[in-house]
Amino acid sequence: MADERTIHVKLAMADALGCFLISWIAFMVAMIGFDQINFPNFTAVFTISNWVGIGLLIVAVVAFFNENALGSAIFGVLGLFFIAFGQGLSGIPGDVFVGDTYPGTFAVGFVGLLLIVFGVVSWLQPVKLLPILLFIAGIGFFMVALWWQDQMGDTYEMMMGVFMILTSLLALYIGMAVTMLTIKGKPVLPLLIKA
Repeated sequence: MADERTIHVKLAMADALGCFLISWIAFMVAMIGFDQINFPNFTAVFTISNWVGIGLLIVAVVAFFNENALGSAIFGVLGLFFIAFGQGLSGIPGDVFVGDTYPGTFAVGFVGLLLIVFGVVSWLQPVKLLPILLFIAGIGFFMVALWWQDQMGDTYEMMMGVFMILTSLLALYIGMAVTMLTIKGKPVLPLLIKA
């Protein structure tokens, strides 16, 4: 008879690590929206995008082993997206802003749509701050897609910055709240947990 075992991995609370990584990349994108990072310096965002993607894939694997299907799906999709984004979505190696913008725009918009769907699904779990984060991040991704389609014009740039800084701050807050919950064993920062 086969021995069945469940493997649980506690890697510095993987969900908190995922939130910190999302906060980091969202902050960098928000700085583009607020004109703090200009066109020649976008490569900094592409470079950290690869590392954030790798980190999120590690978080997704840990979430999978911890039987967290929602966390595995969210972090896995974002991890693959950020690795692909860092490699260039337009089909032109090294420069995603040259040439046809449609592939990149559709990829970013599709991830925004997935985040909205994940937000609807996550409404069924007890932490109500998570769907709020996913809805805001989904709208932020839509703003990035519209800005990109607008050839990096000013029309959507500020809205992209606003939604991405909100995503960054909320992801940072959730990461800190989960970390404090893990350390103290009780909620220190509110996560809007409903039974």
